[in-house]
Amino acid sequence: MSTHNLTLPWQRPSSEQWMLIAIGVFQLAIYAEPMARIIGVWWNSAEYGHGLFMPFVAGYIVWLNRAALSSAPRNMITIGYLGLALSLFLMLGASLSNLESVKLYSLLAAVISYFTLAYGWIGLRIIAVPALLMFLVIPLPYLLISQLTAGLQLISSELGTWFIRLFGYSVFLEGNLIDMGSFKLAVVEACSGLRYLFPLSSFAVLVAYFVRSGWLFKTLLVLATVPVTILMNSLRIAGTGVIVNTFGIEAAQGFLHDFEGWVVFVAALAVMVLMVLAYGALTRRGAGIDSLFDFEPRGDAGEAVDGASVQVTKRPAVVLGLAALVAASVAAVTFNSTAFVPDRLSFYDFPTRLGDKQLYAKGLGLGEIEILRPDDYFLGDYVSDSGDLVGLYMIYYEEQKEGSALHSPKVCIPGGGWEIVDENIRVISLGVDVEVAVNRAVIQRGEITQVVYYWIDQMGVTYTNEYLARASLLKSATLKGRSDGALVRVNSVVHDGDFDSTDAELDHFVRKMYVFLRDYLPS
Repeated sequence: MSTHNLTLPWQRPSSEQWMLIAIGVFQLAIYAEPMARIIGVWWNSAEYGHGLFMPFVAGYIVWLNRAALSSAPRNMITIGYLGLALSLFLMLGASLSNLESVKLYSLLAAVISYFTLAYGWIGLRIIAVPALLMFLVIPLPYLLISQLTAGLQLISSELGTWFIRLFGYSVFLEGNLIDMGSFKLAVVEACSGLRYLFPLSSFAVLVAYFVRSGWLFKTLLVLATVPVTILMNSLRIAGTGVIVNTFGIEAAQGFLHDFEGWVVFVAALAVMVLMVLAYGALTRRGAGIDSLFDFEPRGDAGEAVDGASVQVTKRPAVVLGLAALVAASVAAVTFNSTAFVPDRLSFYDFPTRLGDKQLYAKGLGLGEIEILRPDDYFLGDYVSDSGDLVGLYMIYYEEQKEGSALHSPKVCIPGGGWEIVDENIRVISLGVDVEVAVNRAVIQRGEITQVVYYWIDQMGVTYTNEYLARASLLKSATLKGRSDGALVRVNSVVHDGDFDSTDAELDHFVRKMYVFLRDYLPS
């Protein structure tokens, strides 16, 4: 009886495979810092804590499609190179402007492009849902999250007040402050509903992927997360109001408050599950619940898009894509993003008297400072001997980044119970051939009306559009290594409907204070 040594032949990787390995290692080196940072965000965030599980869920979905991937043609198509190049240029821009969330979007785009490069159009199709799941656990940019939070706060406050009235309680709503007479309940950022919306959205996408249904129901299931979140969060606010009114303010704090949040979240999940079960009952009568979902490995790529057979098109296009990839990679790795902070005077030294007005200084609360995280700020009222008052608020950041960046007062004004009734751009003459454009808003709360001027000042340039101001940071960070900036806001009450006098008062005040700004807001 003879024995034979069975050895498996080793195949040398092809040039395309070596290219994929090299690109993969290169990507890991470039994105190591954002990957480590997002793990920390998931670990410490109430809104995105479920993100710790999403890479495993996304990997499981890819594993279910392993047969399709194994039979996919290995064609390194041009769009994969271009996608990688674009993702790295996005990484470069995010590094220059210190936008952490955009770095993560760049990472996600790089993963999608890598799959497309390795597996063609089949890989792009398979990675779509896992990529969407990962997209939902990347924190939104600060400007978007602040606007989304403010909007959800107002809606939840309105609905929560409506539910409280249904229970027979007398309640008054002023912005995000619910007044029940014996106590006031503030709907803060943590109560906006985002802690429900993000995990519910991920859950809905996951269920939609596995449920056996048409695209219409899948889409409706995902979209339903928004109204379900708002409804359940409003019920939580109403429940808190009723419980506090019955058992005291301690019921809105500590363990009871957190436990109430978990109960509401589980109830929201139950609503989503009931939607799926109702769909199954209507479309699959008599069938078990297991027939409603498909957890089996997916088939091969036999019926996949014919475009997967498209091979590398024109060599010049590939060369250009590789050149862009290398250039962007080198720039992203070698760029030094250390910010330059110019010398300036502290707002503490800002003039206490402007014209005929004397300063009465104020301060932000600890909660406001924790949210805004300013490097310097100024808050106070300038009052004349006759009682005319102009409020001045300035906030300065040495380096604008996620969580510490300028945003429009339009986001915060409604939260204080004010309604913006008119908006326009006003140009104020500061002297001969010198003028400044500012946002002008008329706000109203009850019988009180105010005119508010505000603008963003970045390196001596004023902006009335926060998105243009944010975009300009890329240029200034690249050329000057600076991303400092400030928001300036002045306001005054309108008396007897005399808007002309109020505008004249504010114009005069801006001229008086503007001559001092360059010492405090460097150009």
